[in-house]
Amino acid sequence: MGELNEFVDGLLNIEDPWKVADVTRTVDRDGRGEVRIRVEVPFGHTVRCSGCGRECKVRDRPNERTWRELDMVGNKTLIHARIPRSDCPECGVKQIGIPWARENSRFTLQMESFIMAMVRQMPVATAADQTGEVPNRIWRIAERYASDLVRTLDLSSVRKVGADEKCFSGRDSFLTVFADLDTHRIIFVTEGKDSGTVGKFKRFPAKHGGNTGNISDFSCDFGSAFISGIRKHFRFSGITCDRFHLVKMANEALNDTKCGELKLSVNRMKAKYLLLRNDRNISDGDRETRDRICRDNEILGIAYRLKESLCSLYSMGDLYSAEQHLKGWIQWARFTGMYHFVKLADTAERHTACILQWFTSRLTNAVLEGTNSMISQIKNRARGFHKAGSLISMCYIVSAQEKTDMYGRVCECRR
Repeated sequence: MGELNEFVDGLLNIEDPWKVADVTRTVDRDGRGEVRIRVEVPFGHTVRCSGCGRECKVRDRPNERTWRELDMVGNKTLIHARIPRSDCPECGVKQIGIPWARENSRFTLQMESFIMAMVRQMPVATAADQTGEVPNRIWRIAERYASDLVRTLDLSSVRKVGADEKCFSGRDSFLTVFADLDTHRIIFVTEGKDSGTVGKFKRFPAKHGGNTGNISDFSCDFGSAFISGIRKHFRFSGITCDRFHLVKMANEALNDTKCGELKLSVNRMKAKYLLLRNDRNISDGDRETRDRICRDNEILGIAYRLKESLCSLYSMGDLYSAEQHLKGWIQWARFTGMYHFVKLADTAERHTACILQWFTSRLTNAVLEGTNSMISQIKNRARGFHKAGSLISMCYIVSAQEKTDMYGRVCECRR
């Protein structure tokens, strides 16, 4: 039995003065095995005070506690121990620390790492089923892990920030996500999508070694809430309106244009596909078909040329050329009188400075669009979330750059 205890001691990496005292296995009526490992500090050994680190005598051993360990060969494994209290002449009576678990946790460090590796890839409810635990206990581990990730964030090097909103439940429930555009990491998530979210973010970097004065640029969509919030709380930061959203609005204006009775040589879906597709990505035959559709339908042809002209803004070689091109496009769009393009021209005029800021910053919201895909994946596999706090915790966990494998070993994973 002594050799078995030493073997289990090595498996669990139990440190002195702790020793494995006993290992037993039981089987329930359903044939499920359970391994119980009793760990103790042998009588006569001194213990280290958790306050000052001095070697002290053992005062007493309170009630026994239990921790869930990684399963051994399919058997549920539990560690039992009575944690001694040290009798320190300086600090008084204190409970000593344990090397295999966090304070106030009922899981070992290895088991927590294993659970978190599962939570990154599957819903919490599924992880609870696989481990035989209730979901609330898994959620407590996840929320603690997420708070640890937030607490250890270092924002001292943050210079360029992207902001975007994401709907998480219903039509009026949104999250706002802020990401470091240099490291591609989520740094702050909060509920809502109004200008107040920018105010919350302003108070966040100071708690993590950052300085809001060092943030030189923001990238966001054309939402007035973000832009007004940034101008209010970050007056000296540049604002770049994301080019993807401008191209998207141009495509939507083309798609919503009412052209009356169309003369089409192909079906409507094919025509829509040809008009919205990038010119570089279609074949010569499709290009000829698209040009014929534009010639046969005057209004549709004008709308297509308006869309292509606006999208070509980002191919301008310098800021002055881009500014002149954008001003000319705004006048042209208003001259046509097409309702959707007139609205787009008004939007472009209000945000001219933010659109042209791209030629200085070269920032886009591509990182945030990838983050939106990640959040959608988290929502879909969990079949939705009732509380925003739970989804926020999962965002921090899944986006963390430091990941663990299924055995709790830390590894750097490529994003």
